Amino acid sequence: MKPFSPFLYFIFSLLFFIGNSENTFGSSQQQQSITKTQFYKFRIYLKDKGYSEYTLDEPTHFLSHKSIERKKIQNVEIDERDLPISKDYFTIIEKAGSRVVSHSKWFNTIVIMVSDSLKINEISSLSFVDSVKYVWKGSIGNYEKTMRPRVNQSITNEEYPLDTVFGYCYNQFKLHNATILLNSCYKGKGIDIGVIDAGFTNFDVIPAFITTNLLGYSNFVPEGDIFSSSEHGTKVLSTMAVDIPGLMIGSAPDASYYLLRSEDVTSEFPVEEDYWVRAIEYADSIGLDLINTSLGYNDFDDVALNYSHNDLNGETSLMSRAADLAYDKGMLIIVSGGNEGNKQWQKSTPPGDAKNVIAVGAVGTDSLIAPFSSHGVMTDGRIKPDLVSVGKQAITIGEDGTIGRSNGTSLASPFLSGLIASLWSVNPELHRSELIDIIKRSSSRYANPDSIYGYGIPDFKKALTEVQKTLVFEEIINN
Repeated sequence: MKPFSPFLYFIFSLLFFIGNSENTFGSSQQQQSITKTQFYKFRIYLKDKGYSEYTLDEPTHFLSHKSIERKKIQNVEIDERDLPISKDYFTIIEKAGSRVVSHSKWFNTIVIMVSDSLKINEISSLSFVDSVKYVWKGSIGNYEKTMRPRVNQSITNEEYPLDTVFGYCYNQFKLHNATILLNSCYKGKGIDIGVIDAGFTNFDVIPAFITTNLLGYSNFVPEGDIFSSSEHGTKVLSTMAVDIPGLMIGSAPDASYYLLRSEDVTSEFPVEEDYWVRAIEYADSIGLDLINTSLGYNDFDDVALNYSHNDLNGETSLMSRAADLAYDKGMLIIVSGGNEGNKQWQKSTPPGDAKNVIAVGAVGTDSLIAPFSSHGVMTDGRIKPDLVSVGKQAITIGEDGTIGRSNGTSLASPFLSGLIASLWSVNPELHRSELIDIIKRSSSRYANPDSIYGYGIPDFKKALTEVQKTLVFEEIINN
């Protein structure tokens, strides 16, 4: 990578006017609630998928070629869960007076919205319906047309960066002994990453993202726009995808990215788990390799729906079950461990309790745990987080397009995701379980993991050596 040139700096410092807003920090400050009729959403569990024109003999009708190829590499069989739900079920349910807002082929569920809660009695009596669960209530129209915050003229107001290549991110790479990855041109090329988040405000107009390899984007929340609903995903993505030598380098600048929105920031209800499940099913169907999600749920607006510590078993939360199933389908799932460490909850939040996900805690570049980083033992004795990365004063780019510092396991997770993607790009055919094992064995507390740091801070120089050995072994086997 070449040092950041004056010409590129000029390009990235251009002034972009995207509307006008007095308050440009935090998307919630631009949202205005409109009082509407009360609505309800219910998750309908089906007895079966019903009649379908799809068969396992012809998977290309419901899975992409990339997805099928990834499953072959990861030794995953296509099964009944991959088959779509019968279209007839959707038609019958909508004719009963509801609107379908989400669904899951993995769990055989359909999520509906009704204005009359008594309608659910009629729907629950349908012959193919097994059970019904209430997952949301509120009004619609909570997202008024949002006036986007403007993108600032300068990409940074901070002091001169520490390094002519990694810029402000140098200490983050140094903590993981990871400069060797990008200096060796292992930057995530060939790895497709899905980012499931709350929104990506101004991603489409921020100059720092011009070089991002974007595969596409999808919105799984019925209301709100993916590029104006929240800056949370913008910051998350920046830790991986930005490539501005001399100012800011993400941890996987050559990877390809697909953006998926599942979080509704106007309320907190279990229906957001349904949106997330729909998003990760879609990610599987288009063949993404690695998923980062910096979302987690334990408390809801309706306290009767809250989770308890007894639910932290990887088998209660729909989202946690889906995360484990996504791993079984061939993807590597990395999640934020949660910011409950200095709160009453303390422990990881679903889906961080899932058995086969990597839940990431937060440290500073001094390697000390952040006070907010969730920690603790799950109900079955497993420790979380699994690993830690920089989430205290992490370098990010927000909705205004400038470099800043942010706190949260929401930033630790994607930075580590990018490093893992860059490592995986050394040998993209490496099985995900072997990759995880190599990373854990390289980590600072592998011999004595605990419930605060997990296995600790991965050392990517050590991990790179081990992944390169797998290439030599494969070459010997093939010859």
